[in-house]
Amino acid sequence: MRNRKMILAGLFAALIAVSSQIYFPLPFSPVPHTLQIFFILLSGILLGGRWGLTCVAVWIMLGIFGLPVFAQGKAGIITLVYPTGGFLIGFMACAYLVGRLAETPDLTWPKAMGIALLGLTVTYVIGLVGFLFSFAYVLQKPMTWQQAVLITVVPFVPFDIIKAGTAAFLGVKVRQALKRTGLVLNRSNY
Repeated sequence: MRNRKMILAGLFAALIAVSSQIYFPLPFSPVPHTLQIFFILLSGILLGGRWGLTCVAVWIMLGIFGLPVFAQGKAGIITLVYPTGGFLIGFMACAYLVGRLAETPDLTWPKAMGIALLGLTVTYVIGLVGFLFSFAYVLQKPMTWQQAVLITVVPFVPFDIIKAGTAAFLGVKVRQALKRTGLVLNRSNY
């Protein structure tokens, strides 16, 4: 089972890297709109807390070591202090939290959706703090919380809710299929 989880964590790290390159820049925000959060939420739902966190951490480590796996082809350790660096840390917290809360054999779509929305909220909060830190101390351009929320959260909420709902739906369906085949899911599998 451990080898299977390692392979799936690697697969999800690759999916997150690919989805990072599918982005839509917003003219009023340094934060691009990507598909990353969909695969981060799905990894947590399907792999659990530990392995969901592992796949996101592998993706971030690949980027820190220089592979252009972050949005807009960015890479390097300096990316962690860019305005979007807080979101990278938020993604790890999101994957772990969503995964831990989803580690139950009777996960339903409404429960998975609630867990995904909680994960989104955690990502937004940590990302927002990192964004403000970067602007205030790295770029030397402080801004208010209200300005930062309008730039980094508000434009993303509608589409991220759709991605969360889709990840929750697919995650529950895949888990049900795996459960029917006997491949998963009890708490010891995480």
